[in-house]
Amino acid sequence: MRLDQITLKNFRRFDQLTVDFHPELTMIVARNGQGKTTVLDAATALLGPFAGAFDLGKSKHIDVKDARYQRKSERSDSEQQFPVTLTARIAPLKETISRELNGVKSKTTIKGAAPLSHYGKTLMEQVRSLDDVSLPMLAYYGSGRLWNSHKNMQRKSVLSESRTMGYEDCFSSASSFTQVQQWMSKATYAALQQQNMDAYNEYPLQDQIDGIQQTVDRVLENQDWSGFHYSMQHEELAMTHPEFGVLPVSMLSDGVRAMVSLVADMAWRCAKLNPHLGQKAQTETDGIAFIDEVDMHLHPEWQQTVMGSLQNAFPKMQFIATTHSPQVLSTVPAQCIRVIDGGHVHTAPSGTKGAESSRILKCILGVETRPPADENTQLLKAYEKLVYADQWNSPEAREQRTRLDDIFSGEEPKLTELDLYIENREWELDLEKDQ
Repeated sequence: MRLDQITLKNFRRFDQLTVDFHPELTMIVARNGQGKTTVLDAATALLGPFAGAFDLGKSKHIDVKDARYQRKSERSDSEQQFPVTLTARIAPLKETISRELNGVKSKTTIKGAAPLSHYGKTLMEQVRSLDDVSLPMLAYYGSGRLWNSHKNMQRKSVLSESRTMGYEDCFSSASSFTQVQQWMSKATYAALQQQNMDAYNEYPLQDQIDGIQQTVDRVLENQDWSGFHYSMQHEELAMTHPEFGVLPVSMLSDGVRAMVSLVADMAWRCAKLNPHLGQKAQTETDGIAFIDEVDMHLHPEWQQTVMGSLQNAFPKMQFIATTHSPQVLSTVPAQCIRVIDGGHVHTAPSGTKGAESSRILKCILGVETRPPADENTQLLKAYEKLVYADQWNSPEAREQRTRLDDIFSGEEPKLTELDLYIENREWELDLEKDQ
């Protein structure tokens, strides 16, 4: 499954917006409040009928609060605009999928999404027939995923539950990590039983456990954490570090926990949806993963590798993510970046992959590489202006240079650049005098 294009009309802040998605990775960039998360939420509302076609899946709809507000003048009240319309092109379907909300008292239409719902129901029937059909993974990871989790998810039949459990709460922005932990706990004990009783070996649980562990380890390997497992001693999920030993995931840093919970949830959903793929479930399952603020809580060094490691761990998955990080964007090709500004989508300039973060910061995020309101920045610019006016020897320039030397302690490249300019300029002025 793949999302190729989406169009929003009267959805939240947008009168109309069309976004084309890259088949492998799309990184959405915008200032706060300009609509990054809106695009993700609209996409999941469109895909809702597919998830809702499965026994344990739940559809998602357009909410009345999603309708755009508009006012005629500053003195008039705002009124919501209807209909709210979402349309999309979703592979492998040939038909355009659409959903509408026509008024405050209306419900989200499903007629325009009938082909998508039918596709899901067809797969559901194959699952009921016990066919080894591969199901696409769909999941949405909101920016509050580390703090907001689903409550009361305990169930007795977590292992024997339908494969379609992999669609449960898949479009919720809250974390399903509790569910993953419950499954890993019971699967670990059940795998021990399978080792001694062949009757339980239709889909060896150890293969599924190993697939999840290997996937998490693959993404965390550069952080020195490995051996993702359910710890019987700690009675929760844990990982191993060469210096700290075995630690529960709950004791790890926010950045590590955020990434472990995301990857483990994706890996678990792949394993649950497609148990017949065994250890290859994560590398052979396709689908769409929506990740809001993929750089959340990660050190800049990790931000430079996060997307590459996720794509390596889930090579058939389409990733649609948002970020504010120039480090993340410096690892993404320009054709995969969408910049939302002023209610329009713009393409990124060429050469983003491998570019310096400072260039990404200025050219894509529209942010100066130095904080313009900072007093040190302003002092440096004032001194630079005097230098280029051939006034570096003026009392004002000398006083500014003394202050700048104290501030930067010889570590400011711009001052070195200005010194070279002064040296060359003095040589030019001497030549002019000789003539």
